[in-house]
Amino acid sequence: MSTWQTVLVVALALNAALGFGYRVYRLSRKGPMADVAGQALLGALLVVVAIGAAGGHSWARWAALAYALLFGLVVMPVWTLAVLLPLPPGRVDYAFTGVYWATLVAIVVAALVW
Repeated sequence: MSTWQTVLVVALALNAALGFGYRVYRLSRKGPMADVAGQALLGALLVVVAIGAAGGHSWARWAALAYALLFGLVVMPVWTLAVLLPLPPGRVDYAFTGVYWATLVAIVVAALVW
């Protein structure tokens, strides 16, 4: 497995775990259960893409790129403006947002370079 494949696999796995963990954290703070369920489904899809990338399948590269661009350009900006900012965000919220954005950037770069 090339270095960029490894970066892609790790970034996808981290993104899946981070997203699910944050949604569970928000659930413990009276967040919606639907967010946890949706993130669990997304996490499962990201794991499938990560396994495909680890296996060297080119479809995984393009799926990862599409995911990261969609979430980086559409979903996260809307989430940041509509959900994060209206909350009284704390350190965990800011840390999640920063690391999640960073993993999206890593996925885009790795998918393009690999």
